[in-house]
Amino acid sequence: MLSELIIENVAVIKKAHINFADGFTALTGETGAGKSIIIDSINAVLGDRVSKSIVRTGAQKASVVAVFENINKSIIEKAAEMDIDISDECIVTRQITADGKSTARINSVPCPVSVLKTLFSNAINIHGQHDSQSLLTPSKHIDILDSFGTDGAVKATYSELYNQYVDISSQISEIESINKDKKDSLDLLAFQVDEIENANISPEEEADLLKERKIARDSEKIISALNQSYGYLSGDDDNIGVLSGLSEACAYLSDIVSYSDTINSINESLNDSLSVIQDSMYDLKNYIDDFDSDVSRLDEIEDRLDVYYKLKNKYGPTVSDVLNYYNKIKNDLDTIEFAREKLEKLYSERDMILDKLAISADRLTQSRKETFDRMASEIQASLRFLNMPNVKFVLSCEKKTYSKDGQDSIEFLISTNKGEEPKPLSKIASGGELSRIMLAIKSVLAEKEETYTLIFDEIDTGVSGSAATKIGKLLKETSKGKQVLCVTHSAQIAAFSDNHLYIEKQSDSENTFTNVKLLNDTERIREIARIISGDNISETALKNAEEMLEYAHSM
Repeated sequence: MLSELIIENVAVIKKAHINFADGFTALTGETGAGKSIIIDSINAVLGDRVSKSIVRTGAQKASVVAVFENINKSIIEKAAEMDIDISDECIVTRQITADGKSTARINSVPCPVSVLKTLFSNAINIHGQHDSQSLLTPSKHIDILDSFGTDGAVKATYSELYNQYVDISSQISEIESINKDKKDSLDLLAFQVDEIENANISPEEEADLLKERKIARDSEKIISALNQSYGYLSGDDDNIGVLSGLSEACAYLSDIVSYSDTINSINESLNDSLSVIQDSMYDLKNYIDDFDSDVSRLDEIEDRLDVYYKLKNKYGPTVSDVLNYYNKIKNDLDTIEFAREKLEKLYSERDMILDKLAISADRLTQSRKETFDRMASEIQASLRFLNMPNVKFVLSCEKKTYSKDGQDSIEFLISTNKGEEPKPLSKIASGGELSRIMLAIKSVLAEKEETYTLIFDEIDTGVSGSAATKIGKLLKETSKGKQVLCVTHSAQIAAFSDNHLYIEKQSDSENTFTNVKLLNDTERIREIARIISGDNISETALKNAEEMLEYAHSM
């Protein structure tokens, strides 16, 4: 619960220290006294966005300190997950400087402002005038219904299946988008891969082919040189060859080697040369004999090099460029083929998820219909109590495409008079009726929610007389086991409060100030009389106020 609120330099409030108690507390005061500033200050410590314009004129900063007691266990656990130490009591501070800088603290430890919203958004439920208008927005109705008691396990199962469905659908869309971009080039890619793959080219083979072609093209020159060389080595009928001449030289020297070591050494060297020449002649003869086959391959070589020429002309200036291009398009082709296989698998998975999702969505719809029946019964009872005896609350539930909330398009329809067909709230309910409908909804939800503190800001808009009295009774009843704060202009509602805070605006020669005061019994009578009759309080008004309080306390 909210036990204390300390406000400094917020708008017209220079300093206010407010103590709140359990039960039902009414906040009253003249128009413009600053009641809404208190609500704004509470919103500030709950992490709402705050403008620098709230800083009191002339002040350097504004601050709001809220003290919470008997904090909900879920808030303590959530804080622990964020490494924030919160016990049963917690002090939350929010400061806003004149230049717009905002800071927050939890138990004197600095923290981001966003943490306040994360932790304390459900600590206090504030219902303002605009919330009644939210009833006119059908998209808000599903949240109200689920808050009352839609089966949490059924909803969780649906959410899990829906998230799986969204994830798979996203993967399918991404792959389909890639395939669409490459679909037109798929056949071309396949042709190019086959063309390069079947050619079986390599830089090494190309180098060898170019070398072979050069030899084949110069074959006449080469064979002539080879034959001439061989002729000079072997000799013919007219000329003695190098081999024969060298053999005879060695024969002559072999007869005189004994006469000189030098002759012997020369003879050995010449014999070695003779052996080398004989081997070279043998190799040369074999090369000449085989050379005809190289010449015959010229056409074959040209055909093969033509393959290289065409591929390089299409895919790159070098064989390496062609092979790099091949690796790229092969990878693209494999990706598309893999994507096709993956798509088939994802389509199958999506179909299975959709089957399960349909069943889960139907269960969620059924749970919501059952929940509405219970909620409508309680709301209608509250509205009958609030002087709407013939009200009929009906659920419109139509199918829509799957969404994170299910497949239900939910809208509350209402009939306020007998024989009147239920219609959307925007076409039936007046301002006062909307306020009572929202109060009835809030009162039945209060028992379901963990939120301990409920704040109603001018719930009495458009309501007076006996209806206002009924609202006071309902707020009093709702405050059993809860803390209820209500900003009101209604004497009937204020009379039912357990505690009464008066917001008073005062002025001196230079400034305007707002004070907050807890009223005693005598002061309460006078304030309720003021609400009834205005500033000129008559004895009759005082008497009426006293009787109103006595009646409220007797209930």
